[in-house]
Parts: sequence; structure tokens; C-alpha cells
Amino acid sequence: MNRARRVGSSIVVAACAVALARALTASPEPNFAVADPATRRAMFSAIAADETKMRRDAAKKFPTDLWSQDDDFHQSELKRAKAVAAEHGVRLGDALSAIDEGMREHWPLAPGIPMRTSVPPCQPRAIY
Repeated sequence: MNRARRVGSSIVVAACAVALARALTASPEPNFAVADPATRRAMFSAIAADETKMRRDAAKKFPTDLWSQDDDFHQSELKRAKAVAAEHGVRLGDALSAIDEGMREHWPLAPGIPMRTSVPPCQPRAIY
């Protein structure tokens, strides 16, 4: 066996050893509860209550680009959904589907809380 082949084989063996060690020492995903209907509505309300602030913050970051504002808003919304799901001890997917269900089914919101349900078109940015 030549030197290059031995080095290549050593790298493969080392990578397999690392992968095996990580697999054996990994901790399992925590089991979160499934959100019941009342929890889903509470999560929807909590996330929707922050929409105006999150959209305002996104507009400050991208004043001339509506699509980028919307993209930034959804990143903030995801962070908020993760926090709300953790507060309720449920899966992130339940919080995200609660947003979707609430918008589609027009769940009631506190007065003065608007929700935007449309997406602006993606266009070239005015500035780079």
C-alpha cells in the first residue's frame, strides 16, 4: 500500500470513529407535549401581539425593500415562535401551525393588532 492510500484510509477510519463516538454519546431529543386547542390559540395570540413591533423593526432595517422587510419579519416571528413554544413546553411545529391556523381561520385578536396575510413581490434591491 502506498503512503497516500494509508493516509486516506487513516482519515476515513478517524472520521468513522468520531461519528461513532458522537452517536454513542448523543442525548435524545426531548419529548415535548402536543399543544391542545387552548394552548394553540394562546400561542397564536402571543405571537400575533408582537407583529406590529417586529414589522416596524424590519422596516427600519430595510426601508426601501418590502420583500426583505417581510423576510426579516418572518425570521423574528420564528424566534418568537420558538420562545413561545418553549414557554408552553410544546413542539415548535405546534406554534408554527397555530400561526397558520389562526390566520386561515381568522382567530380573534386583541383590538388594534393587525395581521398581514400577504407577501410582497421579490424585486431587485434599490441598494446593495
